[in-house]
Amino acid sequence: AYVFTQKGTPDRPITIKSAGDGEVIFDGDGSYRLFDVMAADYHIFEGITIRNTDIAFYAGLKHVMGCKGLVVKNCKLDDIGIGVMCYSEDSKDFYIADNTFTGRHDPDTLIGWAGFKEPEKLTSYYAIKLYGQSHVVCHNSISHFHDGICIDTHGQPEPGKKCVSIDFYRNDIFNMSDDFIEADGGSHNIRVFENRCFNSYHASLSAQPVFGGPVYFIRNICYNTPGTSMKYTVRPSGIYTLNNTFVSNVGIVNFSNGHFRNNLFIAPDDSR
Repeated sequence: AYVFTQKGTPDRPITIKSAGDGEVIFDGDGSYRLFDVMAADYHIFEGITIRNTDIAFYAGLKHVMGCKGLVVKNCKLDDIGIGVMCYSEDSKDFYIADNTFTGRHDPDTLIGWAGFKEPEKLTSYYAIKLYGQSHVVCHNSISHFHDGICIDTHGQPEPGKKCVSIDFYRNDIFNMSDDFIEADGGSHNIRVFENRCFNSYHASLSAQPVFGGPVYFIRNICYNTPGTSMKYTVRPSGIYTLNNTFVSNVGIVNFSNGHFRNNLFIAPDDSR
């Protein structure tokens, strides 16, 4: 593993970037984690290929440490268990964009945790999971994981260190065993919009729970979810579901202060 401890600044980031004269490959050789950037602020990774590792970017641990200003863009992450993970309430200002994340799940089979004699094996957990403030995740292609893009289900938010102001938008997500996008554990101003999502076994959009909100689900397209379109459970509050298209089963459990406008619901057959 590569452990980074030097810190850049917003004006002078530390950059690892391909030269453009051929593919640059970091092969983890089956490692647990490849890039440990938990103590490294303002690092940019651009135009590289990462493969064969359980965790590509390890960026923060709850109540321990988390980096600021991590940028991962135009990278290819293949044969990985986790793409970018950060569980720290101190992390800020990540930009994860224009990458391709490919997990280890069977591309031809969609298996969940319920209703199977042999449930899903968790070979690839999620592509991206974050906590903290002011992150942007956009224009990524994600396929063959348990979950696509998530906020860490962190527990009760701490005063002054809540999970706020995060944008997940215009991502393509395909073949998830659990959920496409999870806002679980977020507090305020979580914006999930214009994502295109196909094939998820359990749920499309999740707020399990959200602490006060608002969380915005706007203009997302979610197709083929046998479980439920909206996993609004464990008493979330402050949910805005606006102008989405759901071609899947529909089930909403329990929530408060929910607002639904101009959504299109198309059931998989005329019996639902």
